[in-house]
Amino acid sequence: MSEVVRLEVLEVSVDVLASPELASRLQRQWSRCLRGRPAYDVPAVTIDLTGRLVAEDGADQTEYRVTTRVTQAGIEAQSGHRLLLHAAGAADPQTGRTMVLVAESGTGKTTAAARLCRTLGYVTDETVALSEDLVALPYAKPLSVVIDASDPYDKSQHGPDELGLVPCPTQPEVALLVLLERVPDRNEPPHLEPVRLLDALVALIPQTSALPRLTRPLQRLAALAEATGGVRRLHYRDIEDATQLLVDTLQTSEPMAVDRTAHPPTASQALDETYAEAQPTDVRIDPTALLTRGAYTDAVEADGEVLVLIGASPIRLSGLGATIWLATAEPVGIEDLIRRCVSDHGSHPDARRLIEDAIGELAAYGLLVSAAPGVG
Repeated sequence: MSEVVRLEVLEVSVDVLASPELASRLQRQWSRCLRGRPAYDVPAVTIDLTGRLVAEDGADQTEYRVTTRVTQAGIEAQSGHRLLLHAAGAADPQTGRTMVLVAESGTGKTTAAARLCRTLGYVTDETVALSEDLVALPYAKPLSVVIDASDPYDKSQHGPDELGLVPCPTQPEVALLVLLERVPDRNEPPHLEPVRLLDALVALIPQTSALPRLTRPLQRLAALAEATGGVRRLHYRDIEDATQLLVDTLQTSEPMAVDRTAHPPTASQALDETYAEAQPTDVRIDPTALLTRGAYTDAVEADGEVLVLIGASPIRLSGLGATIWLATAEPVGIEDLIRRCVSDHGSHPDARRLIEDAIGELAAYGLLVSAAPGVG
């Protein structure tokens, strides 16, 4: 005999089939995500747990696996619609102003959420899903707490009600974006460090889900950085010591314009493969060819550098690489590129070789392609 635990997570319905005893535990853990029995049929993702998920060492990891699979169902439902960050979220219960704390798995998101949400509203400890107007979808999943530090997958699940966390306000709107940098061996006061835009994007991209499925994904991330007063990195030893700093900054942060230029691909430059990876290949450049940009997903220019996204792979260009890529929005000959680079960077005894090497490297990653034979 099995029971159905009906959940609503990130705007998708999930039905979990489980034994009565397991269903009872799941209902407690997922208390803030439960949905009532619908009066009509609602298509739902079904997770069948009537066969238990037991690891080779005999440990019962069912509840942790439930969390993983339910989260994945929500991520799939929102892919291409919302900006998805691997992050914890905590919101001011009165104003809805929300801080988003981004970090790799196992590096402090859950601990931060558990501490901060004693007084702030619990948005999530795992996946922050943002609309274009930067409102987060509350995802009050159970908090996954590591039992054995030597095994990051050995976790116990504790619902936000069990932990006494403050409920999330109705419209949690992001006002602060922080990269967590825990330094357990350094005994110094916690502090927030501003992060330059391209540095921030490079740090954020690996902590996203389905980023290339968004329209102009780098511009979405850059707009988020601007709306939150710039990305900050928190250096801290214990989140307890950093709590007041974060709360104070949440109340005072304001939007900040960033000097950036968007370089979205034209229709002919758009990358068809959503999850393509930038892998170097051997490419021979015809010295008589006109060169232009290869297919890419999105690009942004700031502080004299360019970040180009190819599928999920970011490539950062500076110096000659940035100059050449920016000059090839339209087909251009190699001799014209050399003249442009010398004009921008000055003469050099090995200028031709250095520029041709840079052209070759860009071409190897598909950032430059031959457009047609021409005259330089």
